[in-house]
Amino acid sequence: GVEVQTDYVPLLNSLAVYGWQLTCVLPTPIVKTNREGNLSTKQIVFLQRPSLPQKAKKKESKVNLE
Repeated sequence: GVEVQTDYVPLLNSLAVYGWQLTCVLPTPIVKTNREGNLSTKQIVFLQRPSLPQKAKKKESKVNLE
């Protein structure tokens, strides 16, 4: 009879515009109880974004040898 509630939507929406994506949520053993008896846990959230293509190296200028 335990219901888990999470709300990552605001976090994900704010970071999505910069290309970040949620890859993993790692629960921790840290558990806290509030005055109403509700439990809360801390979680580690992993995000990543695709690597940006490297700019093509500038062509080396040809040196005229005399």
